[in-house]
Amino acid sequence: MKFKYITLIVFVVAILFFANSAEAQCAMCKITAESGSQASDPPAPGLNQGILYLVSFPYIAFIVIVFLFWRGYKKRKAEAAEYGVQDF
Repeated sequence: MKFKYITLIVFVVAILFFANSAEAQCAMCKITAESGSQASDPPAPGLNQGILYLVSFPYIAFIVIVFLFWRGYKKRKAEAAEYGVQDF
């Protein structure tokens, strides 16, 4: 069990050290942001809302999956208690 944790930690550290940096924006977003900073009507609020909209979906999906696993675990634990199973 300890070996798994050490392997996981080494793997995460290796990814952090050897990962290439990624561009923060796509080409279209970069052009829009640069042209908006020069114009009188900046599109920054719209860009920020769009980024937050896109970022929220992975978090929502993760929360839904964790909730479904938790609900299933709770149901299995209740069924095990009903049948008198101690080691669940």
